[in-house]
Amino acid sequence: MTDHGHDHQGHDHAWAFEGPEEVERVTRDGEISQPFVAMVTSQLAGRDVGRVLDVGAGPGVGTCELARLLPQARIIALEPSESMGAALADRAAALGVDDRVEVRRGGLPEGLIGIEDIDLVWASMSLHHVADEVAALQAVRSVLSDDGVVALAERTGMPAQVIPDLRPGLASRLRAVYETYFDHMRHTLEDQVESGDLAAMVEAAGLTVRSDEERSITHDPPLSVDQLAFVTAWTQRALGQLADKLDPQDLDAIQAYIDDPERGDTPITISRRMVIASR
Repeated sequence: MTDHGHDHQGHDHAWAFEGPEEVERVTRDGEISQPFVAMVTSQLAGRDVGRVLDVGAGPGVGTCELARLLPQARIIALEPSESMGAALADRAAALGVDDRVEVRRGGLPEGLIGIEDIDLVWASMSLHHVADEVAALQAVRSVLSDDGVVALAERTGMPAQVIPDLRPGLASRLRAVYETYFDHMRHTLEDQVESGDLAAMVEAAGLTVRSDEERSITHDPPLSVDQLAFVTAWTQRALGQLADKLDPQDLDAIQAYIDDPERGDTPITISRRMVIASR
């Protein structure tokens, strides 16, 4: 999946990611995070990966990277958003992998009906969008081949670090505020079941954890035009989500940083908790 973000107010959560602006944003986020896909496929050495399921595939950045890295595999891209699914199909065609990528509209668990014998399930920043995560993982387990694996990439605190510590302790305050926001987001899901530790939920679903680690990607300056656009867009979005919870001085400092045309480049660090599990 490509990271979907967390703007869930005022609409049905499952269909939140519609329209060209959302496609552009999620595509940008996915391209920044794309190296995580290679981190997963590098751990599959020696495995026969013929069928792949990308859960919450977004506009297909990760899907197409899977197709590139696993040239023998056929990929089902499961995505509930009509806009994202259309963008995914266009991207696969443009990159010449559309003959191996099937776009299927749906979410977890209902979107898995009729799917079976999957060798690799890839779910990046999608599980936390599901009300009952353990039930979703149980459904994922049911579609695996006998030696199939599930690879999950989920947040570890703030999903991205894109600005310097403008005021003493700002980074820790941002993490605390984001946790509050994230908990609120989870509780807005219909029929929401309380989350647990990721590895514990995986085990509760009948899967066996094979690896569990935090991985990071850092893009060092000088940043590209697309990377600079990511910094601005990501920070503005975070401010929109967290503004009512931030200290006014922190808010002013961040806004001034965004608005400063002379600001220097700061490294972009994207962190994920990556869990690989099997039946």
